Amino acid sequence: MIIIPQTKGGVGKSTLAMQVIAPYLYKKHGKKITYIEIDDENNDSKSFSRTEIVNKRMLQTNKLKELDELILMDDNHEVIVDVGGNKTSTLVLDEIAKVGTFGNVKWIVPLGDGELDGKNAIATMRKLQKIEANAQEHLIFALSRAISPEEDYLEEQFINFFGHKYLGSNATITDIVKDPKYFPVLNDKIITISRYLGSTVWEMAHNNTNFAQKAMDAKAIGDIESARKYLFFRRIQTESKDYVLNGLNNIFCTLDKLIPIK
Repeated sequence: MIIIPQTKGGVGKSTLAMQVIAPYLYKKHGKKITYIEIDDENNDSKSFSRTEIVNKRMLQTNKLKELDELILMDDNHEVIVDVGGNKTSTLVLDEIAKVGTFGNVKWIVPLGDGELDGKNAIATMRKLQKIEANAQEHLIFALSRAISPEEDYLEEQFINFFGHKYLGSNATITDIVKDPKYFPVLNDKIITISRYLGSTVWEMAHNNTNFAQKAMDAKAIGDIESARKYLFFRRIQTESKDYVLNGLNNIFCTLDKLIPIK
C-alpha cells in the first residue's frame, strides 16, 4: 500500500496520487489499481472522470477501521490511499497507529516550497515515526510543483527541505532526516489541462488518436472549427508525451529503486 498524507492542504496530494503514483503502479502491475480517497470535505478524484487506470473509492473518516485489513492484505502496492489535509490526515494517522503497519506500506509526503509546507511535512513525519519502527526506510518525499529537476535549482527552490547556509530557516527535513529519499514533481500547465479533460497526463500521452489526420479530414470538408479543435488536441498530446518523457519517466526510475514490486 502507498499512503499519501500531509497535515496541510493544497500541497499537491491528489496530483501526486493520480498523475504520478497511479500511472506508475498501473504500468508496473498491468491492471487497474485501487485508489482510495479519504476526505470528508473535498473529493478531488472526481476531476478524473475519464481515467481508465484506477478503481476509485471514497472512504469516510467514520469508516477508518476498514484500513486495518486493507493494509494487512496489500503486500505488493496495489492500493493508493490519498489522505485529505488538515484534520483528516491527523485522524487517519492516529487510526493507523492503533494497529500499526506490517512492513508493507510506503509513505509519500508531498510538500511545496513554502515555509509552512515544510513545517507541516515535519509534523507529518513526526506522526509517522510513531507508527513505523523505522520510519525513514518507508518514507519518501515528493517536492511538488518543482520548476526544474536540476539539483542546484531544487535546493534553492525547496529551502524548507534542504536548508541553506546563507539564508535563515527554521528546522528543515534534512536537519531531521539524514539523506531523505525524494523526487521532484515538475510543474506544468499540462497537469491543469488534463484535469479539465478528466484524465491523467500519462493516459493523454498514450492516447493513439491521430489528431493530425482528423484535422486534415476536417479541413478537407471545410469544417475549420473542428480542424482547430483537433490541432489543439494534437498539441496537448505532444505536450503530454514531453511531460512523460522529461518528468514522469525520471520519477518512475526513482520509484523502481524505492518501492519493491514483485
